[in-house]
Amino acid sequence: MSPKNAAAVQLGRKGGKATAQNRTKEERSAAARKAVEARWARTKKKIDSLTEQTQTLERKVRANSEAREAKQKKTNPPQ
Repeated sequence: MSPKNAAAVQLGRKGGKATAQNRTKEERSAAARKAVEARWARTKKKIDSLTEQTQTLERKVRANSEAREAKQKKTNPPQ
């Protein structure tokens, strides 16, 4: 790995603070809102995926239960 440029490292350390000082309150607020929306979008995507997986598993369990009941009815007919 190549050594880092010391001047670039110093500027990088100032980056967020310098950017915040140069922005208006509205610009900082808009940037923060955008970041929050991006985080919630990722979270919502994960939740939707888990919900879909859960529904798939529930359908499989239901189908297995119905198949088991049908098999049981065939082997033990009502008297």
